[in-house]
Amino acid sequence: MEFHLSAKNVDAQLEALAACTVEEITYICKEIGPRPCGEAGETAAQEYLFGKLAPYADRVARETYKVHPEAFMAFVPVAGSLLLGATALNLVSAFKKKAAALGSLGLIGGAAVTIAEEFGMYHEFLDRFFKEKTSGNVVGVRKASGETKRRVIVSGHTDSAPEWTFTYKLGSHGVVTVAAYALAGLAYTTVTSVLSLVMKNRALVKKLALGQAVFVPAYGLLFRFTNNKRYVPGANDDLTGTLTAFSVLKYLADNDIRFENTEVIALLAGGEEAGLRGSKAFFKAHPEYANDGVETVFLGFDTIRDAEYMMIYNKDMTGFVKNDDRVASLLASCAADMGLDVPIGAIPLGSTDAAAASQAGIPAASFVAMDPAPARYYHTRLDTAEILEPGTIKQGIELALRAVFRFDEQGLNG
Repeated sequence: MEFHLSAKNVDAQLEALAACTVEEITYICKEIGPRPCGEAGETAAQEYLFGKLAPYADRVARETYKVHPEAFMAFVPVAGSLLLGATALNLVSAFKKKAAALGSLGLIGGAAVTIAEEFGMYHEFLDRFFKEKTSGNVVGVRKASGETKRRVIVSGHTDSAPEWTFTYKLGSHGVVTVAAYALAGLAYTTVTSVLSLVMKNRALVKKLALGQAVFVPAYGLLFRFTNNKRYVPGANDDLTGTLTAFSVLKYLADNDIRFENTEVIALLAGGEEAGLRGSKAFFKAHPEYANDGVETVFLGFDTIRDAEYMMIYNKDMTGFVKNDDRVASLLASCAADMGLDVPIGAIPLGSTDAAAASQAGIPAASFVAMDPAPARYYHTRLDTAEILEPGTIKQGIELALRAVFRFDEQGLNG
């Protein structure tokens, strides 16, 4: 069944779903507020969405999991601490004990490993050092009427992020500027460590060591990278994706549509801003989705606002994780049917829950509509319901529904 033939007044229904999305996001932001992973706000939002989703699902559950939410972004100040230590040891090496540069290189290596493990691969590298909390995923399932041969998971995340200080204070390029400044310092400190060990001209080594002072402010700024005392409203990132997944089940139920052989799941994930912890927990709890013989795909929707920046990610986690080209093509072809030319490419920085699906062996891709600069509102207090774009939200919902209908009809290889 083609989506545009699935019901009467399809466009009017899409308009209504977009309006419902704006209404629900406005309510959540006003009455519940920010939603830190593992905290009361996230739980309250998920319980509210559980109640909203229940009438449209055959089965709905809130699946809890343990998480250390502050561990993920802690890689930034941890790296700053290690680089400050490396700077100090280079001074010791230059003026007193040459071998201290070995310790500097060790600390630099520790910083690099921490960045790679937490941000590069989203591993639970620092989690053991932080308080354990309980988060959850809301999962709604609309079963197939007959034998389940296909399964589609449509997902958005319910939690919101701690504010990124420099994006808020300096604008869209604030984070990039501070990160570039710190990375330049890392390179300079590394070179200084190596030269301190091998260079015989100790006067030059001392000058190089003193030159590190230029980068000390950069390392200091890393301690202010996020403001863990202020979590953002997260209206666009990512209640828009969350309500997109909700809207898929609502549309099917409202029109009494039940696919004969395709099961549809709405995953309202927690803990994405804590390092994809919710989606990782979901796939760990459901290993059968990767090996039960049912053709399964994951469609991630994250921040649906800026129509001119629509993008489908076939490479995730800053390009380190490969999503599925077939799923990306499915989304792109459905967008083309809507008259949209949406490019396929790699996420420039960060990750989406599609990466967790790909790592679990589930064919996945994600759709995002946000200025990758990043947007001025991204991870700041400016991400409010007042800046929602109903037109873009409507397009996101339509794309999700078209992809679900086409997958039911054709599968990935149709």
